[in-house]
Amino acid sequence: MKKNDIVLILVVSLIGILFYLGFHINAYTGDKVLVSIDGEKFGEYYLGEDQLININNRNQLEILDGHAKMISATCPDHLCVHQGEISKNNENIICLPHRVLVEVIGQNESEIDAITN
Repeated sequence: MKKNDIVLILVVSLIGILFYLGFHINAYTGDKVLVSIDGEKFGEYYLGEDQLININNRNQLEILDGHAKMISATCPDHLCVHQGEISKNNENIICLPHRVLVEVIGQNESEIDAITN
């Protein structure tokens, strides 16, 4: 590689890191989580209130210290358990086999910039 190639790679990498940090830092922490099963509302739970939620005896959602995470599931792949904690608006945990969606919502929702046809 030439010197200019290395400089170009570093500049592109730096721009990518700056975009990532800009979006991550500006993300608002949500107020509550909305749990849906097969598109229908199962419940809303405040992130400020530590609790353990049993979702149809298939999934267990834990809310602790302002974060929500799926701690157990009866599905074969357990991908929802491995997704980790969520706390910022529009972050979600999805369990496809059980059709469960856990989404962080709050008062500082992202606003629509424009609508196009």
